Amino acid sequence: MKKIVVVGANQGALVFAEFAARAGFDVTLFEAVKKEDIAYNWTDDMVPDTFAEVGLPMPPREIFTQKRCWTFVPPDKKANIYVELPDKERDISIYRRPLDNWLEERATAAGATVVYDCPVKGVAVEGDRVTGVYIGDGRLIKADFVLDCGGAQSAARGSLPDSFGIPQKLDFNDAFFVRRAFFERPADAPRPEFTNKAYLKHIGEEGISWCLLSHDEKEGDVLIGRVGKMSDETYKNALDDIRKENPIVGEKLVNGGQLLIIPVRHPIKKMVAGGYALLGDSAYMTIPMLGSGMASGMKAAKMLVDVLTSPVGDDPFAIENLYRYQRRFMLEIGGKHSAIDLMKNWLLAAKPDDVDFLIGRGIVSKKVLIQGSTGQMVTLSPSELLSCASKGISRLPLLLQLAALLQKMQIQYGRAVKMPEKYDEAAFAAWQEKYERYFNK
Repeated sequence: MKKIVVVGANQGALVFAEFAARAGFDVTLFEAVKKEDIAYNWTDDMVPDTFAEVGLPMPPREIFTQKRCWTFVPPDKKANIYVELPDKERDISIYRRPLDNWLEERATAAGATVVYDCPVKGVAVEGDRVTGVYIGDGRLIKADFVLDCGGAQSAARGSLPDSFGIPQKLDFNDAFFVRRAFFERPADAPRPEFTNKAYLKHIGEEGISWCLLSHDEKEGDVLIGRVGKMSDETYKNALDDIRKENPIVGEKLVNGGQLLIIPVRHPIKKMVAGGYALLGDSAYMTIPMLGSGMASGMKAAKMLVDVLTSPVGDDPFAIENLYRYQRRFMLEIGGKHSAIDLMKNWLLAAKPDDVDFLIGRGIVSKKVLIQGSTGQMVTLSPSELLSCASKGISRLPLLLQLAALLQKMQIQYGRAVKMPEKYDEAAFAAWQEKYERYFNK
């Protein structure tokens, strides 16, 4: 029986473990934290169709609720955009820790083993192939295949040799430094008209913040994220500003508040090597605009199992076979994410006044915000483009910048999905150069 080691036990890792174990592989997951500390003790949003797409039933009803609609707030806080969606088109908000526990139960029932409180320190390499992992006590665990779900700062990825061509470290300019905290709602705080507010370029800085009313309506859920770094002073200033107009955010901290690092960039240029693959945050599979990555990681897990169970050639873990996994991910998900990364970078660099103008005039519309925040390609019809032109003509240079951005996004998407059909080292390297071209300037 072929032995697979999975680094980490997050959602994508556990989905992979269940299906790989059902397919007859010997699967062991090594998770750095204790079982009671797995995942964060809060909700994240997910498209409910994700479960059916990967072949899973809906999780127990008690661990998710329907997502409330977002209100997007520009820097001047004047032309807020309330994005009202029908119930059937809304995401669900799912509690991460109970979701992990449910997925673990399914994975272990299928035959996988989860070892908690056991960090992976690095990988073992023989020639051009990964052959195992070193765990916290220094022992080498041999494996035919290592799946790296170790997160944005994966120690396993960081230990790879340069010859593999896989970037070992996350550039912090491509990361959100985030603090998410839950504060007790004061007894006299009225229920807000808009329960879920996302602040774009909050207080003119490079990043976003949000303020949500928790689903039990007892807490104010505050997230403050900045690109590259975030000082205590930055966090305090942003939190003070949130509190000014959101009485639901009291002084008593109930949960959270720790500093997290989330990749918000296009997917990594190379996800595979002999006996090794990246998945989830370690491969930068998050939506660049918001950092959500559960759905894409779960879908990628199913793609990888499909590749392993219908291999090209005799060795399912050869790079020639694993390459098919990366190509499918880029065609179905990653290409769109890479185009959205260009929009994210442009918005972060834009002047607050320009963002106010684009939102206030309706040039950046509800449709654009929905598409960008959910990782979809931004598409405008000829009539919508004409409408944008008429609304923005008073700032023609800004309008031209936006038109150039949309064109670059289309070009980037085209580059991303034009991976060579079969693995060839020279052709793959040429594709990587084109894929990264806009981001290397």
